[in-house]
Parts: sequence; C-alpha cells; structure tokens
Amino acid sequence: MSRIPFTIRIMGRYSFRRRIHFRNIISKPLTLALQTADPGAARERVAILAARFVIVRADVKTMLEGQRNLTGVEIEAIFRRELERQLCSWLSDAYADAPWSSSVIEEAARHGEAYRQLRLPDPRHDMDTFERTKLDAAKRKLTGNDLTPVWVRPLVDQIRDTLSDDYVTSTLKAIGATPSEANIAAARTHLIRAGASACTRVQRVFDDDVLDAADPVRAMTADLGELPPAVAALLANAEGVAASLALTNLPSPAPPTECPFAIYDSRRFSEIIEDVLIELKQDKIWKGDLKQQRRIMQSFAWITGDRELGSYDHRDVARFKNGLKRLPTTFRFGRPTKGAMSRPFEEVITEIAPITSATARNLKTVNRDLSTMSTVAKHLALTSWKPRIHNVLIMDFAGATVAIQESEDAELRPPWKKEELECLFRSPLYQGGGAGKNRLKSNSPCPQVWHDAAYWAPLIWYYTHACREEICGLEVADVFDDHPVPHIFIRENLTRGRDGEKAGEKRIARRRKIPLHDEVLRLGFLDYVAAIRAEGHTALFPELYLFDSKRGGAQFYDRAWRHMVQWITDRMQVEVNDKGKGPDIHSIRSLGSSFYEVDGVNEIMRADIMGHARSGTNAKHYSKRIKTEGLEVVLRERLAFIDRYVPEITKHLEPAPIRLLPIEARSRVGSGRHRRIRSDAGMSRKDGT
Repeated sequence: MSRIPFTIRIMGRYSFRRRIHFRNIISKPLTLALQTADPGAARERVAILAARFVIVRADVKTMLEGQRNLTGVEIEAIFRRELERQLCSWLSDAYADAPWSSSVIEEAARHGEAYRQLRLPDPRHDMDTFERTKLDAAKRKLTGNDLTPVWVRPLVDQIRDTLSDDYVTSTLKAIGATPSEANIAAARTHLIRAGASACTRVQRVFDDDVLDAADPVRAMTADLGELPPAVAALLANAEGVAASLALTNLPSPAPPTECPFAIYDSRRFSEIIEDVLIELKQDKIWKGDLKQQRRIMQSFAWITGDRELGSYDHRDVARFKNGLKRLPTTFRFGRPTKGAMSRPFEEVITEIAPITSATARNLKTVNRDLSTMSTVAKHLALTSWKPRIHNVLIMDFAGATVAIQESEDAELRPPWKKEELECLFRSPLYQGGGAGKNRLKSNSPCPQVWHDAAYWAPLIWYYTHACREEICGLEVADVFDDHPVPHIFIRENLTRGRDGEKAGEKRIARRRKIPLHDEVLRLGFLDYVAAIRAEGHTALFPELYLFDSKRGGAQFYDRAWRHMVQWITDRMQVEVNDKGKGPDIHSIRSLGSSFYEVDGVNEIMRADIMGHARSGTNAKHYSKRIKTEGLEVVLRERLAFIDRYVPEITKHLEPAPIRLLPIEARSRVGSGRHRRIRSDAGMSRKDGT
C-alpha cells in the first residue's frame, strides 16, 4: 500500500500545515489482515488497526486544541492560590469586629458542607434524593436544629455559579496554563478542594495560636509546608497577571466580604419585584391590584441604584427614606421604562427645585412607603436578605419611620357638622330635582327623586359612620333585609376585590354588622335593594363599578360628591384646615364618632359600631355578647345605642317611590349652580338673529 498523505490546516494566530503519514500506522496491519486466511486473525488485525486509528485521532484533537494537561506544579499553584484567597476573605470577616464576625465559624461550616456537596461527581448537576437526605442529616448534626432542606442548597447553587468557566479560565491564564475544556474541568475540581479546605481551616480562626500569629494565614496552612520554588514562581507571576486582568472587567469570583447576608444574591432588586408581589399576595399579606406596592418597590430600586440584592445593607434604608424626602409632593415617578424612573435618580434630583414647607411630601406618605418596604424586607429575610446572624435585622425600614408630632387638628380635615349635612339633605337631590345632571337644580318643571348611590350613600354614612369604600362597595348579599333587625354586613367581597379575589377589610375589627337606622328604612332603602336585586346586579351600587379606572368611592367622588360639597359651601361657611382643605367623605365618620363623646357611652359598643379594635383585657378576651345573647339581641342594642346619641336630621324628607335612571346616568348629579346667560346670547335672542 502506498503512502496516504493526511494534511491538516489549523487557522489561528499562525497558520501551518502538518502532514501525517499512515504507512506504519494503518498500511501494515491492514495488509496483514487482508493476506491471512484465518478469519479470527483477520478480526484481531482489524481491531489493532481501529485502536491505532483512535490514538491518531486523539493526537490530532490535541494538536487542534493546543491542549496540554495540567502539571503537578500548576495544580498545587491553583490550590494554594485559591486557598489563600478564601482564607483572607474569612479572616477579613472574622477580624472586622462587625455584627457578623462572631458567626464566621458557623458560616464557614455551612460553606464547607456546600463545598463537600460540590466535590461529588459531576458538580454542575443537581443532587439526587440520597445526597439531599445525607446533606440535611449532616446539617442537623452540625447545627443541632431541625431546619428545612433549603437552608444550604441555595449556597451550593451560588458557589457553583461563582466557579464559572470565565472565572476558572482567568485562574488558568494567571498561572500560564492552557484553558482547554479538560483543564477547566480539572481546575474547577481543585478550586472546590481549596474552598473546602479553607472552610475547614478557618474553624481555628479564634484559636490562640492563630490569634497570636503575625500571619494568621500562614499559621492555618503551616501543615502544608513551604511552597516549592516552582509553585512560588507561578504564584508570583499569577499576581502580576491578575493585576492586568483587573482592567478588563473580568467577573469577580466571589461576593463582597462585607455582605451581611447568609448568601450573596446577584440578582438586581428590580428582577424580583414581580415575584415578591405574587408571593405576598399568595400569602394573603397583600390584596387587590398591588399597583401602589409595585410603584413603591420600583421607587426603592430607582433611588438606591437597582443593585444586586447581596450588595444592600442598612445604609440603603436611610438612602431610600432621604430620597423620598427630596421629592416634592407633586412629583410623578412614571415607570422604569418611561418618565422619571427611566433616568438615574441623581440626574433627576438635580432638576428638582429645593423642597419647601409647601412642597414637602407628607411624612405619613413617607411612612407608608417605608412600611411597605418593611413588609418586603421581612419577606426577603427568609431568602435573599437572610442575615448571617440569627435574629439580627439588617434592613430595618420600620425603625426608620418618622415620629409625627402634630398639634391638635394640624393638617387634619375638619369634621362635618350636623347642620351642614342637614343642608345637603334639604337639597333638590333629596326633595325633588331634575334628571341626570340636573338633580341639584330646583327649577325642573317636573321634579323627581332618583335613587342610587348619590341618594343613599350619604344617608347610610351619617347613620352608620362607616367608611367610604365600605358603603360604596356593598353587595346586595351584604344587606340582610329578611332578618328581624335589618342590617348590613361589612365584610370582604368580590365587588371590592379584583381578579376574582375578595378584598376590602383593612383589619379584622372592620368586619361588623350594623343595624339599619329607622330613617333609612322609612325612606325605602329595602325597596331599593329589592329593585337592584331584580335587575340582577351583584353590587348594591353597580354604577360605581362600570369602569376599572375609577371604582367605588373614587367614582362616587367624581360623579356626585364634589357637587354635593359645592351645594353646601354655596350656602354655608364651611371650616377648612391650615392648608385650605375642607371636610371630605371620611369627615362624616368623624362626626358620627363625635356623637358618642359624652359621659356614659359604652366603649365596647362604640368600638364595634365604628369598626375599631377593642381595648382592654375584658373587651378583647372575655366579652362575647353575640355568642351568649344572640345576634338579634345585640343588633337591637346597637340600634338603640345609635338612636340615643345620633340626631335625626332627615325627618323632613318624604318617602318616594323607587326610581332608577339608566345605569350609565346613575349618581351623575351635576352641579347645583345655574349657568349665567351670556350677554351676547341675550342680545341675539332680542334681535331675532
């Protein structure tokens, strides 16, 4: 057989050709195999040929990759370099005299268990069931606590991610080794060995011989002996290479040593916002559409620079709080992709005028945002913000809330007076006006009373002292008209919720049953309920829930309430606070509570009607009158209580047959003011043009 030339061209920095001749490798065994008459011998010869071809192919692959296996000197250099780096990191934490310094030994033991898991075969794959059980058992033995399996496993993932191909490649380049696929896999194993060894050796960090040593690292590695000259030379060269590589933005192999959390989570805060919202909603901690909570979390990420979760610490609480106080009350945050939050905070803040007393944000709003972030921090304290030291609070947003010391009635809206509400109840809306937007006008040729939220809500607010949304969000099923004492049940329902979830209660004390006052019943409220039920609606005031943009009380304010307030203020002098704000819907609740500010009032009954939490041991734990006497008895007592203290200011109203406008026109009362006739319009009518 003639020579078979095999030409290979390798493209790289240099191009070259290499000819490999197969005469002695292939032709001789193949010739012998073909010449023999023995089939067994032929098969043996062919097998030899195949084996030799594998060797050739391996040699070619090695040549193509430029691969060279790690030497013993290089392996020791990799090990000693990583060992020293990790020991220095642990020593920095231990001797920093920081809040987490005393937990270094415990943390090192936990990291050591994670490294032990990674030393198992194929560390890039997840552990199997047997290894999970073994890991959990070792952990309980180590800590003495029956903790959940997730205690260590995120740390295994973190270390695995840290030992990325880029990091291992930079280590190999630093000592002059070839970063081939095989060498990267081998070097990663030795880096894991070094990390495990560092975690074991740092258990002696507070031993006397280490504390007294001039070089604690040398003291903890004394058993390894002096570095061989060849290894020392490689490490010296590696430090020079590392200094030059630092300028190329290679990824850092380890988290900052100042991280106060059990693990360093490299995700940015903005990346976990939606997950936190979902989890807190699933835990029933937050309810509704969560728009406000999402905006607050986005503003925290914006003000603090949206950094990696592991880089946050207690200073970011003050940074967030002070950032909020630098924004005026009229500031619009926008969204992360549009508006102010799409630009760096420090850039936006330079364009804002200095804050004055007139433009300063209300401290209650600042406290609200801090309270929201306190809930987020407590949730993250189970995972990404879990502190290194047990029961140590790192992100204390609640502690940063501002103590608000106000003078009496400072900045608070004044309450309504009963004479002012009586003025409203004498308006055409209650005694007969026009239809649609003319219900507060008295010049209608055929005055009528129309029934909807605009008619009933103020009456119910006055006689029950309930909140705006509690009444606007009632459902037909919340009105118990077939009970011996007709009443409303204020509770969570689907009308006040979103996405098929019930919502509405701020706290459990707000869930209460309030008897319907005789005046409300006299004016035909139960007939109205029957009419809405016959229409097939779920909401008691369905016109307030036609749109998603404004729902419930917000829709009522826009359609009806602002015009009602205008009617009153056009006829009476209404008190305003130092910022020029007069009473609002919630001020009716203040009026109702003030009726009970007299001697002899039963505070338990007052709290139950108002929806306030009871105070005192007897009221909280022993008074169970509904269970001992029955609901009917208690409702009659509550009705008598309301009758005794709340003045009746609607006796002048006459009941009217229930009249319902088309649902789109309900509660749209319009202004009570009459439009002035333009002078030019009058002249036009006179001259006939």
